[in-house]
Amino acid sequence: MKAEKKENLLRMRAYKKVMDKNKKVNKINLVVLAAGLLLTFLGMEEVGSYLLWVGMFVLLITGISGILASGSLRRPR
Repeated sequence: MKAEKKENLLRMRAYKKVMDKNKKVNKINLVVLAAGLLLTFLGMEEVGSYLLWVGMFVLLITGISGILASGSLRRPR
């Protein structure tokens, strides 16, 4: 039981580390998306659309990362 508890703690620690990193990346990503929307609204569609695409790509990657982290938390080894 002791080894199982230690393994669960290690999994939880790894999960929290990934989720904390995703939160930080998502905060920065919201700024990028807001800048892209603002530039698109102000008439700089080319630069704004690039920022929007980058923001959506980063949002997708962080979402997949969170799903994989939660899946590894539930999966028995």
